[in-house]
Amino acid sequence: MREIACFVSPHGFGHATRTIAIVEALQLSQPDVHAHFFTTVPRSLFDQTLTNFTYHPVLVDIGLVQSSALDSDIPATIRRLDDFLPYSQYLLEDLAALCANCSLILCDIAPLGIAVAQYARIPSILVENFTWDWIYQPYLKKYPKLQAHARFLKKQYDLANFRIQTEPLCLPAPRDLLCGPIFRRIRGSQTPLREKLGCGDKKLVIVTMGGIFQQIPSHQNMEAFPNIHFLFTGQKETTQLGENIDLLSRDSSIYHPDLLSAADVVVCKAGYSTVAECCQAGARVISVGRADFPETDLLQKYLKERLGGVSIKPEMYQNGSWIALAANLLSCPKPVAATTNGADLVADFLCRLI
Repeated sequence: MREIACFVSPHGFGHATRTIAIVEALQLSQPDVHAHFFTTVPRSLFDQTLTNFTYHPVLVDIGLVQSSALDSDIPATIRRLDDFLPYSQYLLEDLAALCANCSLILCDIAPLGIAVAQYARIPSILVENFTWDWIYQPYLKKYPKLQAHARFLKKQYDLANFRIQTEPLCLPAPRDLLCGPIFRRIRGSQTPLREKLGCGDKKLVIVTMGGIFQQIPSHQNMEAFPNIHFLFTGQKETTQLGENIDLLSRDSSIYHPDLLSAADVVVCKAGYSTVAECCQAGARVISVGRADFPETDLLQKYLKERLGGVSIKPEMYQNGSWIALAANLLSCPKPVAATTNGADLVADFLCRLI
């Protein structure tokens, strides 16, 4: 058995699903590879795809504190960074001991993994389409206390032995590999899943805000479209909200890539993993922007170019004006699905290192 360590940012689910896709591809070609995941992302997300791994519930990254799926809390972010950085000697020692038998440490995009790799003298690989120092830049003028943390994190990222960048890419940098979107593979067929969801002959509109809970927006107008089944994922419980409106709990066993593949339209927060999985599904997309999040414009531009996606502002999501837009989008042809998975390229790269 060969072992690797993965330090995964708990900011939403996107960094976790990207790392899961990479490990899945790696284990398909190298079944004896055992992955150690260091993160506070729920273990259930890893269980959906992988079996040969060990889960270590460790806080490895702060990222941005979210007050909702679409809003960031910068003062709270600074307070948590003040408590977390710089990394304590004891933390590095403990984590290095747990990684002692690993041949490499993969970091998405938690720089603590790079610091542990340096301490343990293990090669480190940074996987990113952005880094936190870049994300923090627009906030520095209003919150100058964030500057010291941005500088510290950039120094950590620069210490990585190898750097892999993935599209949709925010800031090109010197790298060892550039690959297309990375996504978990679709596993099931659409028909049984649609039957399980009770869609019947209706069109299916999936609304997903990633791994962070978001209140249901105004939904009265949905009843005016009885031929459309609306499904909101990531909710506190699975229940029916209306005749053609269902809520799906965050801990549902339904596999998210399969869900997006079954959708006729996807309404989503502009986040990496959802964008990548929509590319795999060839989905019609309406993306909800985050006004204060630097990645948003780049992801929405990528969705427009790659899938003909439509972008809306948060207020359009909240007031329900997107509903008629989704209905109109159903008449458009479905985009061409992605034929290659960036995870396979990363897995090949890691195989050479291992």
